[in-house]
Amino acid sequence: MIIFLSLFLIFCPLATVWSELVSQENIPASGEKLILDMNAARIVFLARQGEPDTALRLYQKMYKEKRRHNYLLLQQISLAILLEGAAQSDPEIQLLSLFGASMALHEQAYEIIENSLKNRNPLIQLIALQALGRLHQERADQALFRALGSDQLALRYEALKLLCEKKHEQATSQVESLLYKLPRRYIPIIPPLLAMLETPESTRLLQRLLQDPSAEVRLSVILSIAKLHRDDFLPQIRKHSLHGHYSELEACAYTLGILEDEYSIQLLQRLSRSQFPTVAIAASLALLKLGKSEALDLIEEMAVEGDLFAIASLADFENSTWTLVPLMNHKDKLVRLNAILALFAQKNPISYPYLTDILIRDERDLAYIPSQSPGKTMTAVNTISGAAFLFRDDPDACKDDLELRESILEDLRSQSDTQFLRVANEIFKKQQNDLVPRLTELLEEMGTPAAIQCLKQHQEKLGAPLVRHYCALALYHMDERSCAVDMLMKWVNNQSQTELIRFTPLSSEIGSNLYELTPEESSQLLIKVLEAFAIKQDEKGIALLVEAMVSGHQKNKYALAGLLLRATQ
Repeated sequence: MIIFLSLFLIFCPLATVWSELVSQENIPASGEKLILDMNAARIVFLARQGEPDTALRLYQKMYKEKRRHNYLLLQQISLAILLEGAAQSDPEIQLLSLFGASMALHEQAYEIIENSLKNRNPLIQLIALQALGRLHQERADQALFRALGSDQLALRYEALKLLCEKKHEQATSQVESLLYKLPRRYIPIIPPLLAMLETPESTRLLQRLLQDPSAEVRLSVILSIAKLHRDDFLPQIRKHSLHGHYSELEACAYTLGILEDEYSIQLLQRLSRSQFPTVAIAASLALLKLGKSEALDLIEEMAVEGDLFAIASLADFENSTWTLVPLMNHKDKLVRLNAILALFAQKNPISYPYLTDILIRDERDLAYIPSQSPGKTMTAVNTISGAAFLFRDDPDACKDDLELRESILEDLRSQSDTQFLRVANEIFKKQQNDLVPRLTELLEEMGTPAAIQCLKQHQEKLGAPLVRHYCALALYHMDERSCAVDMLMKWVNNQSQTELIRFTPLSSEIGSNLYELTPEESSQLLIKVLEAFAIKQDEKGIALLVEAMVSGHQKNKYALAGLLLRATQ
């Protein structure tokens, strides 16, 4: 009797799993149905019992025998691994499981994302919330409302922002409720939410905040009105343009231009004579939008005098070229820089020879940081020496610098294939590694024989692993597989014992050894390589994914399970 009960306890769960597999109606991408035998049931059972390594090894044995993948079985294993990881107490494993679930694009992984909102780690909650925001389901909205009860302000704000973007019928009341609970210093985050909603209640609250004692709050309201083109606020903006802090006057002038308010021409002409330079520039730009071409003269005069915001503003006016060209030789390096960037925005080839110095770091170690005007309507570029030290302490500065230089690359790609390829070769040659991921994507998008040749050339570059493997990845995406797939698979295998999937702050050490991949770079590259295998449903790539989960670093398998789940749908 005891023996019978023992056998029953062993085989009953297996029978349950087998029954579930039999009831599956999904058909894998290969078109072959799941081979329903006790081996498959045992594999799923082991995965669900917290023995994913054993389950994966049994699957590998099955694959070697049958020489074809069993996609539904892989889905069951992947889901079991994700669920097991999400239930772990280790925050890093929880984060990796959440990352995998968000990449999986699978309905059954939704539970992991939703449950992560209950996690005590605010970072995990925020990531889960962002993943939920991409789902257009009533169930996702319910989870967002639960997040509003969090004691973490960042989480509550993110949930509320997502509800406002969806224009949920209860969003206005929730914003108002948060408004009354917030400390005064946080009130400026509220107007952008209210401006999205366009309900009578949200409009009433915006009107009230436009009279707030804080200049920062009033400025937030004005900029939100401009961003969302709320022309129903024109009377209030006109009235506000008659007084207020100079940052608000700049924002009001900008808003009147954005809304193309012809009734405010005289008011804008008065503001264009303001003693505050940014107010005068903003008003002149608004007049130009309203067809008053003479307003350009004032901006050009201020540019000649070295005003950086005036110089940057001339980027939109091709007839100002002859004002900008002499400034390229100005004694002030910031005047020269902003004149070059303005001419580049005008697609003027005279700027091209100067771009390499901006894109590639040299002994000057300069960081290029956008600087906003007081009213936050205009941007100029400043330089800061000691980029390595700056980025170590200020991740936002690192992000701003990289985004600016990547935007230059993107614009150059659209302007001149010849110049873009010249700069691309220089970036690869000098191993400007932070630009390599975006650069290879642009070459891939370009897709010309010259772009392919550039990628193939640098795929063979010695002493530059990041360059080589990103070039190989781009070629793989372009179906130039013969010269790329073996390199990528070999690299993934060589990294099997390294904790490649890790999440670190954006800032990284500048000037590190170019002949070794940093953990951050390796992590990013590994994810992209395996994601490429998943998207293409590459048979060898899927086998490599399973092998990486079995023999690689133990924590990697939780994120890789999400990629495997995505690959088998």
